[in-house]
Amino acid sequence: MLVRKITTIQERLRILGDDEIEALYGRPRFTHEERMEYFALSPTEKAALEQLHSIKSQVCFILQLGYFKARHLFFTFTFQEVKEDAKYIQEHYFPDVQIVDVAIAKVTRLKQQRLIRALFNYRHCDARERQTLAVKAQQAARVCGKPVYVFRDLLHYLQESCIVLPSYRFMQETVSRALGEEQNRLITLMRDHLTPPDIEALRQLLADSPGLYEVTQLKREPRDFSAGEIKREIRRGEQIQPLYRLVQRLLPRLQISNEGVKYYASLVGYYSVYKLKRLNQWMVYVYLLCFVYHRTQRFHDNLINSLLYNVRRYGDEAKAAAKEKVYECHIESHQNLKKAGRVLKLFTDDSIAASTPFQDVQATAFAILERHKLAVIADQIATSAKFDEATFQWGHVDELAR
Repeated sequence: MLVRKITTIQERLRILGDDEIEALYGRPRFTHEERMEYFALSPTEKAALEQLHSIKSQVCFILQLGYFKARHLFFTFTFQEVKEDAKYIQEHYFPDVQIVDVAIAKVTRLKQQRLIRALFNYRHCDARERQTLAVKAQQAARVCGKPVYVFRDLLHYLQESCIVLPSYRFMQETVSRALGEEQNRLITLMRDHLTPPDIEALRQLLADSPGLYEVTQLKREPRDFSAGEIKREIRRGEQIQPLYRLVQRLLPRLQISNEGVKYYASLVGYYSVYKLKRLNQWMVYVYLLCFVYHRTQRFHDNLINSLLYNVRRYGDEAKAAAKEKVYECHIESHQNLKKAGRVLKLFTDDSIAASTPFQDVQATAFAILERHKLAVIADQIATSAKFDEATFQWGHVDELAR
């Protein structure tokens, strides 16, 4: 069976927003301070300017030069569009000349662009460079299928290589073509390696059911770390386990990067089941495989985080209980210390006869303070012992052991 090749993702791939396109491709709108910076000429630039003969040509050169410094792009413009910039250049460099036009012949404009590229050691994006961009785009598409990722990878290459940025339309077409070729590669691999039982297992994720779709249930994650939520998460993990074995077998064959897996998995969350059923079925299988892989990772992360949360919670609870216990012991010790003082006074009490049996004195002492409490106070006085908060803490942990 022939595979219909996907040549473009869509007629005009939307990669950047209007503001981003303007920031990247729009002609600069300078403030007065920026004009002073960008229209200033170095000795080398002045030497290049002297190669031009007419004032109009020189003004246009300075305009193109300033705009190139700001954007590393060339622009075509009318006098009205750059009137304020031209006025600044006229006042600064040609005070005795009235400038009313900056239109120059195409040949002159291209000559100026060559001079400017030479000044900054930049190259034009010719056919050879465009072929290199196509290869770079294919490599980037293997890393991540997100259009903006491929675009920014190409942009970085152009900047690093000192190549003038080609038109946005060309960049759109290059990115679109690379993503289409990557999709064709993945579709071919899925057709070659998915067995009928594999396909049926993946289809079950999107199959109609009385309740929620199976994939919709799997999208859900614990709202908190309560026992009920974690038990439901464990059931989801058990539900996804057979599919994960399929993923372990197939995903290495697809050679998708971790970033790519994450992106394709996110599309399952982005699209509704209704929409997924209307996309190319083989690419949907790729999305589902990546989703299962990523969801299994999230499942383990959730269980580990739940363990950490509860261990931390039990530890904090044990510390709080230990501090409370130490506080209570200090209060009790203070009260018992007063009673111990009354017990000591028995030995200096003149009203007690010297012939009084010792057990009678003991009975009186223990009536004031119980025997074991008196022993504890005596030990504290004799050894300067303090209450061990860690002992109380681990004692509380023993109570939580269940």
